[in-house]
Amino acid sequence: MITNITQFLDYLCTEIRTHADIAVLGMSGGADSSLTSILCSLALGKEKVYSVHMPATAIDLAKFNKNSLAVAERLGVHVVQIPIEKISDSIKDAVCAGLKVSSLDPINAGNARSRARMACLYGVAHHLAPSAEGRVRVVGTGNLSEDFIGYDTKGGDTLADFFPIGDLFKSEVYQLLEYFRDEGVISESMIDRNPSAGLWEGQTDEEELGHSYNEMETSVRKILDGSYDASHASEIDQFVMNRHIAHKHKHLAPPVIKARQFCK
Repeated sequence: MITNITQFLDYLCTEIRTHADIAVLGMSGGADSSLTSILCSLALGKEKVYSVHMPATAIDLAKFNKNSLAVAERLGVHVVQIPIEKISDSIKDAVCAGLKVSSLDPINAGNARSRARMACLYGVAHHLAPSAEGRVRVVGTGNLSEDFIGYDTKGGDTLADFFPIGDLFKSEVYQLLEYFRDEGVISESMIDRNPSAGLWEGQTDEEELGHSYNEMETSVRKILDGSYDASHASEIDQFVMNRHIAHKHKHLAPPVIKARQFCK
């Protein structure tokens, strides 16, 4: 829990300004991207924030991006709309053709969408950079609860130039959103209370993972503060630790094999 929101926001805005002058971020309608867009607007000014909305399915258009556009319009930031259905479908079709298979599983297909979106974000940033007054940066929207268990896509949403809320639990993301709701920045209807990757109709993170972020937060805290004990770990503790170990590679710089000893 954030103990002093005013002081925290002052600190976070200062940190954002040390990393970027102009922010480019993908807005999905979810809690994380909504909060990140608010924080970037607060730190840099709404005219320096480019929200990019990238629907891939009818579900995105009807639900997720409907909300993302509502938040962006409420904040007054720039709106860039890039439908990615054809891009992600081309990736899926090419992989299927190469492997000589008929389809990809839903998670693999969802990862293709995530990677397509990141390519678009960097395409927008590159286009803006020559005429921009200052540093144009792609801002990541991942939080600690998701990142710790690897509920993200390598080469997709794990990529960005920096992550303003990457050290916050999902509960703290909602704490800040509720603060901004009470301040009149957004409305309650704009806060997505049911996190979903939109992999299929009705899909939710909790349903897919088998645990809510609030339930897993206690386990993550144990691991981070060193109080995790494998011999007395609960089922959920073990689940979180196993996922963390299995997916940790997503958040590490790719290793470079040291070969100079064989070179002149």
